[in-house]
Amino acid sequence: MSDDAALAEALGQALTGERLQLTSPALLEGQLAELGYDRRRLGEIRARCQEVRAAWPFDVGPDTRRAIGFARFDAALAEARSALGLDGLRPTMPTVRPLDRDDRRLTEDRPPHWG
Repeated sequence: MSDDAALAEALGQALTGERLQLTSPALLEGQLAELGYDRRRLGEIRARCQEVRAAWPFDVGPDTRRAIGFARFDAALAEARSALGLDGLRPTMPTVRPLDRDDRRLTEDRPPHWG
């Protein structure tokens, strides 16, 4: 197996949790899509892992990362996540609602020395 294929397969495993036959990091997005892992599905996998507080990207064994090179793998994974729109956590927005009586009391409560 070529170095590029090993890296592509490791990236695929990190993103999908599956061992897939991939040949090149440069062709990663297209090859993943052909196997049913388009951007939408990858986003759903990531979101599902976040919801259950599971690790994502998925673990790629240390022997595989060592063979590829730890720094090379980490850099390629960061690049792939960015290219696929999968970097960072999905932001959540706090709900906006008026303060109730208890919330107002707490916001108005000040220590005596604030006078």
